[in-house]
Amino acid sequence: MFNIDLYNPDFVIECSKLVYCKDIYSEMRNQGIVKAYVYGMCFKPGPLTYDFSKVGKSCPDLGGKREYQVGERITRQLSWVPGWAGPRVRSAHGADFWFGIAHDMIPNELLPATFNKNDVTIAVWDISKRMPLADTYDGEEQATGWAEGELANQYRNSFNKLPYLNKQDPTQGKYYKKGYVPKSTLDQFVQFS
Repeated sequence: MFNIDLYNPDFVIECSKLVYCKDIYSEMRNQGIVKAYVYGMCFKPGPLTYDFSKVGKSCPDLGGKREYQVGERITRQLSWVPGWAGPRVRSAHGADFWFGIAHDMIPNELLPATFNKNDVTIAVWDISKRMPLADTYDGEEQATGWAEGELANQYRNSFNKLPYLNKQDPTQGKYYKKGYVPKSTLDQFVQFS
């Protein structure tokens, strides 16, 4: 296991400071994210508070495009949010994020009807840097699955519910339920002959 704190991300991306949705890719690379991460989509319900609309994890396998596409899941979801300049790729795989905002959070007055990309802050935790080097390839999906579940669990412990748009409970995922033990740690205790 490793430490991860819902209220202490490694960095944040203020979407109000970005022009194009694709700028998220550059921001992720500029912060040193090259592989595994978890994220939280945040909004401000009041002038001095943030809340999480969703927690998520990096795509488990981007193949050879890994470094170029780091931030792909975040970008896919946020491309649906109004306010970005220029053309945006809109994948059906990211539509559920905007659908939840437009059909749940806005009608229930959790977000204003004028909600746009300037109201979104992305919190990011670098999972690759938390993993021992030997585990970077072997345990990446397990580590991000556990970390996503841990962020959801911390949110639930604070608010007695999941983030608004986490319709599937990350704490019920197989990697969170069984826990994350780095492969390098297991190798220290188990000798195969």
